Amino acid sequence: MRNILRIVSLIVVIGIASIGHSANWMDGLPTMPVTAKPLDKVWATVAEGGGDMGKVGIFEVVSVQGNTATLKNKIGTSFPNVPGALIHSIGNPAKLKVNDIALGDSWGASKVVGRVKSIEAGKVTLRYKFGSAITEKLMDHAQPLVSGVQPMALVIYRSMNSPYKGLVIAKGKGKVWISTDSGHVVTSPDTTVLSLDMAPKGFKVGQTVYAYQWGFGYKPGTVTKIVEFYHQYEIKLVGKDKPEIFIFSEVAAKI
Repeated sequence: MRNILRIVSLIVVIGIASIGHSANWMDGLPTMPVTAKPLDKVWATVAEGGGDMGKVGIFEVVSVQGNTATLKNKIGTSFPNVPGALIHSIGNPAKLKVNDIALGDSWGASKVVGRVKSIEAGKVTLRYKFGSAITEKLMDHAQPLVSGVQPMALVIYRSMNSPYKGLVIAKGKGKVWISTDSGHVVTSPDTTVLSLDMAPKGFKVGQTVYAYQWGFGYKPGTVTKIVEFYHQYEIKLVGKDKPEIFIFSEVAAKI
């Protein structure tokens, strides 16, 4: 029994050590002091899965060591040595209204972009795309979108000469670190990154828009029908024979 406990302890230590190891995408991050305090809830990104993967979510600050902090997630897993450049204050959910576009976080649904379906007792339910379907979920935290090209803002960046969308997780030294839809982290010169305009008040029939397709980025098209106001639109993409239905978070007013 004692030997088993030693093995388990060793596995835990190795796991924690690997969590704290810097990923390749962290190279070049600006040095920034951690302004959060122990017990604060923050947005943060931690290394995950491989050299270019990062997990974005809400964490609790355990301790602060100047320009880094130790964080823990919802199940108590510890993440030491998280750079201050990757730690950001959370927004105010009280500013949200029904049908607003929001950024949310919940168990199994991190960095969710959805529209507010309802608000009850201060808790926000978001309606968003999950896989190929639309779902609704009560969020542990939801907040208004951040504007501009700033941490926790949605932006457009270019990859292989095509425009893609992502979430800013750090900015400095003329660069922007972006979490992609697949969970990878990419860096782009800040002069090439644009704010993502999803038209909070919705789109109109006949409007020229840009629809997002997995693996291909944004493509131009025209709104042919409002399937569900605020939420879903039928769009005919340039070069396509038939229109397709897209949820609002896949449609940009400009790029």
